[in-house]
Amino acid sequence: MVIRLPQYGRSQNELPTVAQALEFPAIQRGDPVVVAGAAGLGRRVRWVHMSEAVNIGGLLHGGELLLTMGIVFPEDPAGLSLYVERLVEANAAALVIGLGPRYTDRLPPALVEAAEKHGLPLIALRRTIAFIDVTEEVHASLIDVQIRDLQASESIHQIFSALAVQGSKPEIVLRQVAKLSGFAVVLENRSRQVLAFDPAERTPGDVLAEWAEHVGRPHRAVRTYYDPLSGWLQTTVGARGNDWGRLVLMAPSAGARDLDAALDPTMTIPRSLIMLVEQAASTLAIGRLVDRESHLLDLTTHSSLLSRLLAGDSDPAELDEQATALGVSFRRMRLAAFAFRSRATGAQDPRDRQRALRTLASAISDIAQERGLASLVAPVDDFTVGMLTTVRAGSTDLEEAEAIVEHLRRDGSPVLAAAGGAGRGAAASRTALLDAIETAGTAASMGVDEAVVTASDLGLRGLIHTLRDDPRVVQFAERAIGDLVDYDAQHKTTLVPLLRHFLDAGRNKTVAARNAFVSRPWMHERLRLIGDVLGVDLDDEQSCVTLQVALLVLDTQRERSESQRKASPL
Repeated sequence: MVIRLPQYGRSQNELPTVAQALEFPAIQRGDPVVVAGAAGLGRRVRWVHMSEAVNIGGLLHGGELLLTMGIVFPEDPAGLSLYVERLVEANAAALVIGLGPRYTDRLPPALVEAAEKHGLPLIALRRTIAFIDVTEEVHASLIDVQIRDLQASESIHQIFSALAVQGSKPEIVLRQVAKLSGFAVVLENRSRQVLAFDPAERTPGDVLAEWAEHVGRPHRAVRTYYDPLSGWLQTTVGARGNDWGRLVLMAPSAGARDLDAALDPTMTIPRSLIMLVEQAASTLAIGRLVDRESHLLDLTTHSSLLSRLLAGDSDPAELDEQATALGVSFRRMRLAAFAFRSRATGAQDPRDRQRALRTLASAISDIAQERGLASLVAPVDDFTVGMLTTVRAGSTDLEEAEAIVEHLRRDGSPVLAAAGGAGRGAAASRTALLDAIETAGTAASMGVDEAVVTASDLGLRGLIHTLRDDPRVVQFAERAIGDLVDYDAQHKTTLVPLLRHFLDAGRNKTVAARNAFVSRPWMHERLRLIGDVLGVDLDDEQSCVTLQVALLVLDTQRERSESQRKASPL
């Protein structure tokens, strides 16, 4: 159930109108009748004032319901017209005159004509009443509004102060705004991309569609304002001169939608709603200041989207809607997939590693913005930053990746990048990003020196490295070359290295002997022994391919053992 925030406060549409004020019992006892200016009955009554002075205009602040008996009103029509004009200039809400001592049964025609001309409600009380009863009754109602306004302000302050102290995430802050107001709320960054939103009682797709419809709207310089065209109440989010976002409350029914209204449309919004969005914006700003990582919110949003994409179980249309709100479209854009791994050593503590990873993701995001790329950037596992991005005109995917790597290197952040291809659509982007992540992990384990690699660059060695934990691959290598490894161990020979020289030389025995620094006849004799031990014909090409793959598996296992030994504590 939605708990709507009571629309308390002293905003223009919370104060009673002149028509509503005439319904108060104290005024009704005077049998009021509207003599002129009926068009102004919708004016708001800010206060009730009693006076018999003619030059009262300079003492009014606007919005007063003026009570008088007209005792000292001027006799001449010009004087009465001037009196009405001064009330209009002071923005008085209405003029209420009690019939009796001065005017027994009707008001002067000049007074009526002037009031009608200027649209000032002119009310005659046909029965005598005590004006003090009117002021007490109306003022009690207005004071009650102010008290409730203060109560609402205190409640809002307590709620969002607690959220700020708890370090609540933006999603929780927005959920509270939607719960209290009943309206959808959107948090966008300076680039007008959605960082987070809560649809309240609406569907996410409906909210995003409305947001996209008005995304190109102009912004005013003031921090908080109501846009009558879109029906949005907006306030700037930021602190200490660092404004980084905007909070948008989609409240079309809360304020005036008349573009030609004389009043500032923001003045027609309930004060409670203004307090709500401004307090929520302050809470979000405090959260941003407490968390010194300026891109954490963007990374969290991007990370959530990339995680759902990689999981492969989300609706592509819904994914594209959310990506579009972040400035990227799977459907309409060709997106290149990259994965980045830091070449820096250390930071073995998981928390330090996560901080370093977020810092790297933030740096990559900054570079993408500088290069004008629409991108999604976020950590995708404990070691890798994933990226889906557009590519600048005239540049290839690999050139774009190399430019990012070079920029990071100049900033003191050496990385290994892997390119996984590019495509359109959520499925193609998922495949390309998974390929980039896998390639980056394999290349990092292999210790490649290239700045940017692809799966094809790693070749068969990369494939075997990827499958090194598969027991079937290990069994294959043991069956193919295990007997030769055991023979070397038992007889203190070096047949495995000689076989490697032979295969690396393209089965050219002369070249193999030269590379191994042995004589050709001795190489012939050793190769014959290798064939006998393994039970294979080394002149058979298929057998040699099998042995070469087995040696690659053997190398991969040895590299892994050495890496684990170096990483283990003494």
